[in-house]
Amino acid sequence: MRRGALVKTPRRSAVSWLTGRPSATTSAAVALVVLALLAVGCSRDTAPPSHRLEGTYIVHGVFPHRTYGRPCKAADAGYPDIGSGTKVMVSDGTAAVLGTATLQGGTLRKGPLRGNDDDCVFSFSLTVPERDNYRIEVGQRRGVVPFSRSELERSGWKADLTIGAYTMFGGI
Repeated sequence: MRRGALVKTPRRSAVSWLTGRPSATTSAAVALVVLALLAVGCSRDTAPPSHRLEGTYIVHGVFPHRTYGRPCKAADAGYPDIGSGTKVMVSDGTAAVLGTATLQGGTLRKGPLRGNDDDCVFSFSLTVPERDNYRIEVGQRRGVVPFSRSELERSGWKADLTIGAYTMFGGI
């Protein structure tokens, strides 16, 4: 070889073709990528706590049949806008919608007081984010029922709503 002659050496690839091992540069690059991914994973905000809100909507009234445990229709007691599939909307104290569900079921049960009036019981369930105050609305013209977070926590995240008048002597 002449003095001052330029000698070219082959470039080493990410994995040396001679040794089959990663080069120091490749190992450092992999380590940096792993650290970057860990940093991104650690910096993500965690989702706010949420709760499964279970509820019942009880329509109290006089129903033409008294076959308890069987399907019933709220329309029979004067509530034609209430039934399986009716929208349930849960909002927070600022009226921001937190979630929606629909009423399910509609099962007749004996009323708690003496008389001919009984209950048609519907249920609903949805997941809501944690807030200080909640507002539950069934249908669009039946009003809003407020609940505080502490009330729902005490009840095990169960909200029971009732429409219809309970009278001491069955309507007398």
